[in-house]
Amino acid sequence: MAGRPKTFKNSVIISTRIAFEELQELKELASVEAHHTGRVVTVQDLIRNAVRFVYQDNARLRECFRRSREIANKRMKRN
Repeated sequence: MAGRPKTFKNSVIISTRIAFEELQELKELASVEAHHTGRVVTVQDLIRNAVRFVYQDNARLRECFRRSREIANKRMKRN
């Protein structure tokens, strides 16, 4: 627990896979953002911000969920 930032109380560590090209793009975006804001911006910060943005916009979140389940729902209706 010593390595966890104190700003994230009750936090959980997760892992995800992304394409190498996406990681490179995220690193470039983090670099640009750090340059413009004058503070250290990490790839993890960008990912957290993106998730927070989508989560806060409930309509967008529902649409993403609906699209992700669309193919599975069609399969279930056929059976």
